[in-house]
Amino acid sequence: MKYKFLFLLLFVVFGGSRAAFAHNYHTSITDVKYNPRSQSLEVAVKVFTDDLESALSRRAKKDIHYSNSAAVKQQLSNYLHSTLAFALQPGKPLAYTLLGSEEEDDAIWLYIEVPLKQATLPQLYVKNAVLMDTFSDQMNIVNISYKGKTESMLLQKDEQEKKVSF
Repeated sequence: MKYKFLFLLLFVVFGGSRAAFAHNYHTSITDVKYNPRSQSLEVAVKVFTDDLESALSRRAKKDIHYSNSAAVKQQLSNYLHSTLAFALQPGKPLAYTLLGSEEEDDAIWLYIEVPLKQATLPQLYVKNAVLMDTFSDQMNIVNISYKGKTESMLLQKDEQEKKVSF
């Protein structure tokens, strides 16, 4: 009896420890800053590593693990282009480039540049459906900084796109 208790205790401590590191919510943070010198949007998207790997694996129909390889960068770029969009006019998404990515603890930062070719930003349409195809409870927080002012929005499965006016 004593050994069963010890075995159960060891299982809970070591077997359950993995669950202790898992997160119970699905969220991303996107920071968008207008750079007047380059007339572009500088975008940083932060997602949990395991969530991003799940989404990429689901699309590729094979296990994908984050790395800085060219193949993973291409998969990241393809995924972002299908789930993240910026537009000055409805239905006319702007082209953008994935500049790179980096790991930070249990998250990945993805860096994007969106050329605007104009000196002002009267409004911006943002679509952020990142990870929504993988997690029904996914919430994406978007912070947009323009001329010293920051606007924030929350995008969810039922509302993946919003407009902000400056």
